[in-house]
Amino acid sequence: MSLPPDVRVALSPLDAYRELMARPVRGAWLRALERAALVAVIVGTSMIMSAAARVPIDLVLTGIVCWSFVPIVQALIGLAVIGRARGRPISVPRGLELLFAGHLPWSLWMLAVVGVFSFTQLTPGLPVLVPSMAIPAVWTLVIVYAFCRVALGCSAARARLLAVAHQAMTWAAFTAYVFLVTGIRYRLLAAIGA
Repeated sequence: MSLPPDVRVALSPLDAYRELMARPVRGAWLRALERAALVAVIVGTSMIMSAAARVPIDLVLTGIVCWSFVPIVQALIGLAVIGRARGRPISVPRGLELLFAGHLPWSLWMLAVVGVFSFTQLTPGLPVLVPSMAIPAVWTLVIVYAFCRVALGCSAARARLLAVAHQAMTWAAFTAYVFLVTGIRYRLLAAIGA
């Protein structure tokens, strides 16, 4: 039995991307949108489940729509990275599809956090959540490197540069989001007396 592509990419990124690149594909834009939609479903459902005791379907659908900005931002970051790979052997939509195939580390992290919140008495706070993000962050860096190396056909040095740039843009977007929605900037300003 063959594992799904996302699992293969997570477990052995270089080999999985080589295998995926060898397969002929059609309808690449639709497949890229399907991958992005899956991310929206996972993120939206996870966020709603972590915040609500009961989760009716209309609330889940609302959460998916509201959190769909996450795969949109990821797609924009992906487009920037794919655009910097000159002479790449794949189309832009195929590139986005393959890049989204590497989302498993973050999907697992979100589902694990939701599971802890929803099904146990534990309430992991920031001192637990923030350091735990290092696992999917490093795992994703390895996957993005493999994507750049194999799918985009970059040299090892260029793949490292693009993978780091991808992660820098991702973390910059995440940090901007946290600052915008949490009001943390006002608490920081108050703490320093500004």
